Amino acid sequence: MGRIWPFHGGVHPPENKQQSNQPAIVTMRVPKQLVLPLNQHIGAPAKCLLEVGTKVLKGQLIASAQGFVSANIHAPSSGTITAIEERTLPHPSALVGPCIVIDTDGQEQWIDHAGIDPLSVDKGELLQCIRSAGITGMGGAGFPSAVKLQAKTQINMLIINAAECEPYITADDRLIREYSEQIIAGIQIIRQLLNQPACIIGIEDNKAEAIAILSQALTGIDGIEVAVIPTKYPSGGEKQLIQILTGQQVPHGGIPADLGLVCHNVGTAKAIADAVLLGQPLISRVTTVTGKAAAKAGNYQVLIGTQVSDLMAFAEVDLASTSRLVMGGPMMGFTLTDHQVSVVKSTNCILASSALELAPVADHHACIRCGQCEVVCPAELLPQQLFWFAKAEEFDKAQSHNLADCIECGACAWVCPSQIPLVQYYRFAKGRVKTLHAETQLAEHARLRFETREQRLIDDKLAKEEKRKARAVAAAAAQAAKRAANPDAEDPIAAALARVNQQKQAPATSVTAEPPEDAYKALKTAAAITRTKLKKSSKALSDALASGHDQVESLQTTVDQLTLKANAAQAALSAYETKLGLDPEHEKQLQVAAAKAGVVVRKLEKSLAIAEDAATIEAQIVTAKTAHATANQALEAYQHKSTALQQQTQES
Repeated sequence: MGRIWPFHGGVHPPENKQQSNQPAIVTMRVPKQLVLPLNQHIGAPAKCLLEVGTKVLKGQLIASAQGFVSANIHAPSSGTITAIEERTLPHPSALVGPCIVIDTDGQEQWIDHAGIDPLSVDKGELLQCIRSAGITGMGGAGFPSAVKLQAKTQINMLIINAAECEPYITADDRLIREYSEQIIAGIQIIRQLLNQPACIIGIEDNKAEAIAILSQALTGIDGIEVAVIPTKYPSGGEKQLIQILTGQQVPHGGIPADLGLVCHNVGTAKAIADAVLLGQPLISRVTTVTGKAAAKAGNYQVLIGTQVSDLMAFAEVDLASTSRLVMGGPMMGFTLTDHQVSVVKSTNCILASSALELAPVADHHACIRCGQCEVVCPAELLPQQLFWFAKAEEFDKAQSHNLADCIECGACAWVCPSQIPLVQYYRFAKGRVKTLHAETQLAEHARLRFETREQRLIDDKLAKEEKRKARAVAAAAAQAAKRAANPDAEDPIAAALARVNQQKQAPATSVTAEPPEDAYKALKTAAAITRTKLKKSSKALSDALASGHDQVESLQTTVDQLTLKANAAQAALSAYETKLGLDPEHEKQLQVAAAKAGVVVRKLEKSLAIAEDAATIEAQIVTAKTAHATANQALEAYQHKSTALQQQTQES
């Protein structure tokens, strides 16, 4: 290996790896119960495929990936699904989420499975094999491995992360010592999928035995080399390891593939080899159990879904003397408040520390602006500013200071003299930014749906209006054409008007000499029909003028004729009502007067309940009631007269 490039910042905490890196990997016994969270990876949670009561075999698919960035989940052992329920998840905030609970039967009965020859299948089948096995990043991030293996750009270099820089953790160290051939086989499969790029295995210089074994296993293999790098935390961070090995920096907001690079963990390479060569899905992993409270500190092959309490019992951890139980290492791990959480695909360590082994959680002091956090930040951020922005919930400013580039390594908190839990503030800010972004997307989606619906309704209304206009113009044109073709046809409106004129010219001797009962109704009907036809013809003329229709002149003539007819019909109706002695306006005036008198009576009656001078109000009520009765009598007299006149007309 050639030159090694330094990266900004970093710290040198006590390694404490001797506690667990000496014993060989021990396979833990099958626990009585397994609890498998449906979200063990970055991306969409898997979807449970089975129901409570279903018997499953070891390696059977029990939850399928949902979407491109997701991963399958398989039964780690044979048994029966006894529950699908909410359980506490291995998360810094102790969140709850859906989990599949399997009561094991101790038989370890496998499904039928077999490996394939990677050289005899195409890339699509090879990639599908890895995707079906539910393999995710084993270094802690939990990113679905099949996604990384489908890079859209040309990959020139594959980097295998064997640095394992965090204190206490030795899972990758022991994995290399005991499974170097399988790891190399997995690396060759990855190279095959990426068109055989050069490969560099980055490993810290504090793993002398692993380096020697790996170098020996690579004898005679071209294209893969081991790069020994200085021990410095966090050299195992993806971006930091890329910078150490290539001198290149992943751009802000970018991914390694933008530089023609892909990075995988050694545990991921081993899991890929198991999936392809043996047909085994990812159902177990090597997990370090360490700390002074662990009587049998070491590395254990643990089934996914094993509860931490069962693992602690198997490693003989004295929980009574455990001051803090941490999932992960002391730098990036988080304290467990519930021992019933499960080991998942990204669980690389359980740290059971005794009193004073780890710094106690204490109240932090005010920031003294010493600047040490900026000095050690490997992402070259301004941790102090990000802390202030997160504390003040100024998330826009935090984002503008590249909050997303924080890898949460904890180096800033390690050197902080005020003991401020900086990483917790950054995690909080990232979570809020993610939530706000999701809410914004939902609001924008709702706005677009509303605007689309409103526009659709407007378009439908306009389309209906256009159809109505077209029908009206066509009907008016057809009527005009009909009249032009048969000018001698009798017009019912003209006939009604003729009868009215004839009645007007007849001598008016008495009410009994009036025409029969149909005359009054015929006049009212003729007037109403004429007004309606005039209104429709006027609308059709307006639409025809707007659209440039060729029947405008004909429609104008029709409107003029109907205007004359409407005026004549209304005049005839008014003359007939006058002749009968009826006046609609006078009747309306009488109705209004009676209503007003009634309102006065009701108001006075309400005032009587609260008035001090009741006698005065009562006198006013008597006067108002008299006026109301008089108004009603006048209205009834008029209506009686109107009824009598109409009856006389009908009798004639």
